[in-house]
Amino acid sequence: MHRLGDYMIVRDLFNNMVAENIMPDNLTMVNLVSAVAEAGALDEGRRIHGWIVRMSIEVDAFLGAALIDMYCKCGSIERAFMVFKSLTEKDVTVWTAMITGFAFHGYGNKALELFAEMQKHVMPNNVTLVAILTACSHSGLLDLGLKIFNTMNKNYGIQPEIKHYGCLVDLLGRSGRLAEAKDVVEKMPMKPSRSIWGTILSACRAHGNLEMAETALTELLKLEPEKEGGYILLSNMYASKGNWSYSDKIRELMVRSRVKKTAGCSSLVVDGAIHNFVAADNQHPEWRDIKYALNNLHDMMNMQQIFLRTYCNCCWKHVDSYQL
Repeated sequence: MHRLGDYMIVRDLFNNMVAENIMPDNLTMVNLVSAVAEAGALDEGRRIHGWIVRMSIEVDAFLGAALIDMYCKCGSIERAFMVFKSLTEKDVTVWTAMITGFAFHGYGNKALELFAEMQKHVMPNNVTLVAILTACSHSGLLDLGLKIFNTMNKNYGIQPEIKHYGCLVDLLGRSGRLAEAKDVVEKMPMKPSRSIWGTILSACRAHGNLEMAETALTELLKLEPEKEGGYILLSNMYASKGNWSYSDKIRELMVRSRVKKTAGCSSLVVDGAIHNFVAADNQHPEWRDIKYALNNLHDMMNMQQIFLRTYCNCCWKHVDSYQL
């Protein structure tokens, strides 16, 4: 159930289990913590962690890795690191979970320090290598990332797989080396996945390379013609360059291909309840009150901007008169 993000159902099942005096084991808690991680509900995660401590449930490497992953996904990298340091048993999964957390929060140097420390205790696996390459990519550590990728087999006995090549393409793309990234895609020993072409397309958008973006979209549509992401990226690129006719043609192609744009959705956790808000949806039972509150906030922000603009103008006039 937690894979569907339906944390509330998982929590109710857990509460019923405890009410019937069936004590949860580590595997139960791993599933509950994983459900919280998918929901991104930090307060709920902290509550469950506190319950684990109060019930004196042993936090082994398996549960420890789940807690680290949960705190990282909920945005609390500090608490994740506290859990990591408290664990007496650290297997490759624990080390990898913490390195992954540092990677996605942009702490590339922290991830590299932990990666070096890890090798004194356990040998990295292929997932660890994905995590450390991701850390290099997200932190702009191009040379280190290239060195790690090129020595994977020699230093760790791991042959690069499709995910490692994806990290390499992302690393080069983020650094603006699009030609090299495309060269990697063309020469890699396996067929490029849709995520790799999506990475190329995103890099092209970031660096304004329309020609390569068109190539990437062509390849991407061969693999997932029903997905809207590639169409939207290229359409927005044309629009940003002022090529409105091409942008419109991409949108028309979406219509002809019957590709529908997925509505944006945000989630908010209030008192343990998860509220989903979909773009242009007014089905929430309190949507009128929410809309009223948002309008008030919008008006207050406009008033504050007007006040600050007036205040700043007055200050500058005062400074000018003082200088004269």
